[in-house]
Amino acid sequence: MFFLAAKIFWFLAKPLNLMLILLSATTLLSWTRWRRQGIWLASALTVGLLALAVLPIGGWLLAPLERQFPPFVGAEGPVTGIVLLAGSAVNLNRSRQVGHATPGSAADRLVEFIRLARDYPEARLLICGGSGKAGGVQDERWDREAPLIADYLVSRGIARERLLVEAASRDTYENAMLGSALAKPKAMDRWLLITSAWHMPRAMATFRALNWPVVAAPPPTTLGARGTFRLRFNLGIGMLNVKRATHEYFGLLAYWLKGRTKTLWPAP
Repeated sequence: MFFLAAKIFWFLAKPLNLMLILLSATTLLSWTRWRRQGIWLASALTVGLLALAVLPIGGWLLAPLERQFPPFVGAEGPVTGIVLLAGSAVNLNRSRQVGHATPGSAADRLVEFIRLARDYPEARLLICGGSGKAGGVQDERWDREAPLIADYLVSRGIARERLLVEAASRDTYENAMLGSALAKPKAMDRWLLITSAWHMPRAMATFRALNWPVVAAPPPTTLGARGTFRLRFNLGIGMLNVKRATHEYFGLLAYWLKGRTKTLWPAP
């Protein structure tokens, strides 16, 4: 129920969808006696869209998320395993069309996973990622990320014996819960967690709440350059960054209220 409710809420709260809803409201108001209020709302929307296109508002919102857990620089001692939260590491629709795994919007997670897998050849490799679709899985081969990623890694020389594949999870909480059931981590183990830097705070808080003390290993980010002001006019990038940031802040709040995490803002 939580998964479906979260999907419905985010469908309505997604910045682009919200803008469309408000734009529709201004159109309706312009044909009523509240035309003046419609003009004010349209003006506010215009100013907001211009600000998103010109100012790095999304970068400013993402900055606290991405800087909370720095990139992993190396472990003193053995690494038991490495966890990859798939989350669009591959593009399922495109992969289905071409017949093999193709990079997704979070492909940097997969690149970092492969790098660390080669740096620590004795580490077990856990891939977490089923289907995040509200309608469920339609095609077992192409609607689940983890098995597709596993096949790709094997084709790139990673031994299949190292791989643990968790393909039933739909969100971050299920990544941690089902991944823990599969990996069975022990108290003295050292597991590295790979996900996007902007997603790391929620992921770390979730894993910690399930008593799995993983070490953050986000891919390197260029947020420092992205979050600084420079003259530009790119509404697409502005909306994308705001979408990512608001999704994570809503996620942190919802997980904390639901009891899936023990803290609203996890410490490094």
